Amino acid sequence: MDQEIESGRVVQTKSGNVPRQIRYLDEQKGKTLNCIWTDIPALNSQAKQRTGYPTQKPLALYDRIIKASSNEGDMILDSFAGCATTCVAAEHLNRQWVGIDIWDKVQEVVVDRLQKEVGVFGKVNYTQELPDRTDDKQKAVPFLPVKYDEAKEPPGRKMTRAEMYEILLSRQGIKCQGCDRVFDDPRYLQLDHNMPRTDGGVNHISKRILLCGPCNQLKSNIYTLSGLRRENKKRGYMAE
Repeated sequence: MDQEIESGRVVQTKSGNVPRQIRYLDEQKGKTLNCIWTDIPALNSQAKQRTGYPTQKPLALYDRIIKASSNEGDMILDSFAGCATTCVAAEHLNRQWVGIDIWDKVQEVVVDRLQKEVGVFGKVNYTQELPDRTDDKQKAVPFLPVKYDEAKEPPGRKMTRAEMYEILLSRQGIKCQGCDRVFDDPRYLQLDHNMPRTDGGVNHISKRILLCGPCNQLKSNIYTLSGLRRENKKRGYMAE
């Protein structure tokens, strides 16, 4: 304290005569930027940056994101490039970049914006060819449900739940199709859909299964039957 007083870094307040340390802003680390950014206004209809693209964002916003998450020379990928705001920001900040989009004028807008807002820049390589797959055609996230367009329910009389339940019992026995456990009472099994209704599953008996209570709860509207079985194997819930 004596050293700080001697160097002029401590003052006495008028009320209570309590000593306070002098702090200078250029010596502080500053405040950590929070996750809600209100200091960058949205683009209005008169903004010079406007290209007419409906979801265009301010260039300053993309500048901040790229600065916070990369270094000069890094590769920036925008798989929904839109009107090329990411590409322009990356070019400004000396990053390499790749932009992907499916709308017809994307190449024209990218080149036009780079010429107007960046000036001299290197060659922009443009292709419509699909990239070679290196994932052996596997689903990107096989553990998540994928919505399929299933066929409509076949015409004719619709079975009741009780009828489907009895037919499935006669075909599969008192066995859960999700974990392969065999029960001594059919009341342990519940009628469910092979594929969740939210993902296009239908009520036809060919798309119905019998599950025990825990499997039905785990499956919910998240997994297909195959997804449920994979999850059960991963958790060690499959009967041996």
